[in-house]
Amino acid sequence: MPVIAVLTKADTLRVPALNQLMRESGLTMKEVKPRVGEYKAKMLSELRGKIESQLRDCKYPPKAYLSMASEFWIEFMLW
Repeated sequence: MPVIAVLTKADTLRVPALNQLMRESGLTMKEVKPRVGEYKAKMLSELRGKIESQLRDCKYPPKAYLSMASEFWIEFMLW
């Protein structure tokens, strides 16, 4: 039985990524903005790993994972 895990609200990682980058680097929002996408992808990858490890032992573990985000909305709200 094929199961697919859908990770919704992946776009909500943009603000935590932005804040963490600013804290770690000491740079301004404008300076870290170009790096936020890459950092957000790293955070999503780490979260996905945790989710995969929890679902791995299920009777029907997911065969695939799909991350969904609404980038337009977040871009509109942040910038």
